[in-house]
Amino acid sequence: MNEFYKELGEKVNKYRKAINMSTTTLSELSGTSQSTISKIENGATATNIETLLKICEVLGITLYDILPSEIFPEFKITDPDKLQLLNVFNQMSKSELKLIQTFLTNILPTLKNLTSLIKALDQLSDEEREFLISFFDSISNN
Repeated sequence: MNEFYKELGEKVNKYRKAINMSTTTLSELSGTSQSTISKIENGATATNIETLLKICEVLGITLYDILPSEIFPEFKITDPDKLQLLNVFNQMSKSELKLIQTFLTNILPTLKNLTSLIKALDQLSDEEREFLISFFDSISNN
């Protein structure tokens, strides 16, 4: 068995299992027979680039991700969860990425503060709540 195909197959298997997908589902979604998927994962066969690209697309990864590590060792991400998240980001538009960046830098810290505020408000007495409601009503009506 060729070591190149063995490692490639092991990686396909690892990414497939990382998303709890069966070989049957992968074969259906990629338009490849289940026996071909099995042979690829076992390193028992060489396949064409088109088939590998379809498999990678279904798995949410790139062809680069399943290539043996000695080909580009300095650029490899080995954690399948991180890799699939990175690939999702790579498919986003600049405006979608900007929205996520804004959320993470501006809104997320506010939500932590908002949680603290909600906890503090929850500890107010009924009288204190009524006063606060009247105060905000008077501000908003002016």
